[in-house]
Amino acid sequence: MNTFLAKQIVRYFVTSGHKFGHRVHSPFVFELIQSVFLAKNSRSTFSKIEKRRKELLRDATEITIQDFGAGSKRNASNVRKISYIARTSLSQGKYARLLYNLIQHCKPKTILELGTSLGISSAYMAYGNPEAKVVSLEGSETIAAIARKTMHSCEIENVEIVVGNFDETLVGVLSKMQSVDFAFIDGNHTKEATLRYFNQICEYRNSQTVMIFDDISWSEGMREAWNTIKDDKRVSISIDLCKFGIVFFRDGIVKQNFVIRY
Repeated sequence: MNTFLAKQIVRYFVTSGHKFGHRVHSPFVFELIQSVFLAKNSRSTFSKIEKRRKELLRDATEITIQDFGAGSKRNASNVRKISYIARTSLSQGKYARLLYNLIQHCKPKTILELGTSLGISSAYMAYGNPEAKVVSLEGSETIAAIARKTMHSCEIENVEIVVGNFDETLVGVLSKMQSVDFAFIDGNHTKEATLRYFNQICEYRNSQTVMIFDDISWSEGMREAWNTIKDDKRVSISIDLCKFGIVFFRDGIVKQNFVIRY
């Protein structure tokens, strides 16, 4: 764990509100805490996805990947074991379930993901609303091929994986989607890229759109990007979970920023 992240975790636990939503004076956020953050899930719901996660964690196959983003958080080499990628890059069960719960609660029809990785978070989001169209962008064809196997093993048919540099593929994907109801940004963890993706997706937002940014406390640059995003006048509600940053664009809600224990 880097020093900056360690300091941010301490800050988070000092400043975050009660995990059950007590003293949260926003009906919208209080309902979100009760219905999403505190939702109980049956383990059997995700048994196929978690079986696939275990397979990936045991897979010692070495692959060569193309990385257009900020690179691995721990490994600068483009030759990595699948098990290493699974251990360091996949969304933890706790946060993957949060994606699922949010989608079940908000019922988005169009879901955009930047950073497919091995497909675990994509699978959770697809499970959240099987009727939704999930479009996931991935920089590496090698990684995308493994993610497609994840979709197959989990019997998922509503995920499309688009391969290439996000700066080249995102514009076309957004144009084709026309409106983005839900976006999970987990790729190219730099301040400049994160803000660029935020502004591009904002052009296709609606009043019900939800955006989630991963690793907002990973680096000083990512923290600066998150602060800019949450203070943006287009954002009505922001929720800081230390790892995830969530923003809403609801009409008729007084702008508020929350730091909530999760």
